[in-house]
Amino acid sequence: MRRLRSPAPLAALAAAALALAACRAPASPADQYRRFAAAARAGDAAAVWSMLSARSREALDARAKALAARAPGVVPARGRDLVLGDFAARAARIRTAVVVRESAGTAIVAVEDEAGAKGEVTLVREDGAWRVVLPGLDGGEGR
Repeated sequence: MRRLRSPAPLAALAAAALALAACRAPASPADQYRRFAAAARAGDAAAVWSMLSARSREALDARAKALAARAPGVVPARGRDLVLGDFAARAARIRTAVVVRESAGTAIVAVEDEAGAKGEVTLVREDGAWRVVLPGLDGGEGR
């Protein structure tokens, strides 16, 4: 007859694994932008939407409603439905993303894609996570 072992070692191992997962550092602004760009390239509109700043989402919603009013039934009235458009098919892969300035609530990330195009992206910290600010939106967020 086989003797049952105590579940204590297994419970300790599970607790240690959970503790390590909880200790994982939050994504840096550069890492978060890489995730955002990968989601956009993959066409994952839900992930892209969730990584946008609140003001960016509000501005996209307002823009979508205005477009939908001009073309009822043709253009969706939610920014979430328009967030990618045809962008996913032509989005470049990111070669480098480096934080050039960071404060408690705002970060600027210098980005270069595989084609050599360079630019800077602003991210803001909201609800403990870095969120991407879409350029050209009203409100001056992150500036």
